[in-house]
Amino acid sequence: MKLLVQILRYQLVTSMLVLFLGAGLFYVSVRYLIDREVNKELFQSQLKVRWQLRHLETLPVYILQLGDSLQLEEVRYPGKVLVRETFMLNLAENEYQPYRQLVFYERALGQWYRVTISKLLLQRQRLMEAVVMTVTFIVALLLVSLLLLNSWLSQRLWKPFYKTLGKLDQYQIQQHETLRFAREETLEFDQLNQAVSQLTSRIATAYQNLKEFTENASHEIQTPLAVILSKIEGLFQDETLTESQLVILSSVSEAANRLGRLNQALLLLTKIENRQFLAGTEPVNLVPIINGKLRDLEDLIGKREIDIQTELQPVGLVIHPALAEILVNNLLTNAIRHNVEKGKIIIILRERFLSVRNTGKTLSANPEQLFERFRKESTLSASLGLGLALVKSICEVNGQTLKYDIENDWHSLTVSW
Repeated sequence: MKLLVQILRYQLVTSMLVLFLGAGLFYVSVRYLIDREVNKELFQSQLKVRWQLRHLETLPVYILQLGDSLQLEEVRYPGKVLVRETFMLNLAENEYQPYRQLVFYERALGQWYRVTISKLLLQRQRLMEAVVMTVTFIVALLLVSLLLLNSWLSQRLWKPFYKTLGKLDQYQIQQHETLRFAREETLEFDQLNQAVSQLTSRIATAYQNLKEFTENASHEIQTPLAVILSKIEGLFQDETLTESQLVILSSVSEAANRLGRLNQALLLLTKIENRQFLAGTEPVNLVPIINGKLRDLEDLIGKREIDIQTELQPVGLVIHPALAEILVNNLLTNAIRHNVEKGKIIIILRERFLSVRNTGKTLSANPEQLFERFRKESTLSASLGLGLALVKSICEVNGQTLKYDIENDWHSLTVSW
């Protein structure tokens, strides 16, 4: 609806500008016509007064229209002809009213006279105001009618577009859905719906192919990996192997295990980004998950003599339970793995955030870069470099924000929702 609102706003502004400019131009035009007509009457009166002064032996007694006046004053020398507007006292109304005056000079009976003819403008101004107001009202009524009609037509014409937009907002690629639309009378919207249907069909097919490829590739990799690890385990039982061969075999076993973990992590990351873990409607309480993970990691925590402090409130966030466990596990594992010997971990769970703070070494890179895949602080670390990438993907999929802060020797990862 924002598009319609913007269109109506522009139309309203344009209509108001047209209305004001049109009213102003109309007022100026009517004023010009009235002034021209008044000037014409003044000059006609001038001709009559001059004729009387030249052909009669007495000063003229010219009968003017109601409200007009004629004044003659003796002067020594003639002056310039002048047309002007002024306010004069109307004795009949006992108030000052607008007049247009024509001042000219004429010689009669051997004497120069300044003749002033005054025309009352009040009635003409009232007529002008009435005409301008009437026409402006009619034009304003017409513009309002056109705006209302245009608004109604716009809403009706754009209704199929917003219907299509609403279906796109509700589109779930995980359901392998192809959007279908009823035929529209407007050709352009009908073509748009057909294009959207074809696009969603291709997207659903591509998504299904990618999902099957990922699952098949993961399954096919796991099978030979299991065979390799089984053969390696059998070779470890061979007593004829030399020490150097055992070292090589140990390296191969470690690489195979790493490849297996990498395969599982990438598969999990792909499933998360493909939104195969849909959240429910009820929030998941993180307190038992945090306590459970701390119990699972007791041996590693005790081995490194790390002090754990918790401030947990019984709150949670709307998320898939499996993703909640992965989120907590990766945050705690990261805090333990990158901690110092005899370090500290502070876990704070409040109504709107989960924070895991740990002591650690100063980072040489930007903390935000650690959210990238295969990015880790030290190349010597046994970490795959996917832990924080998984946490970042989980937060993005579920609408949470993840922030990494460093203050002195403290590293803080905060998930807000």
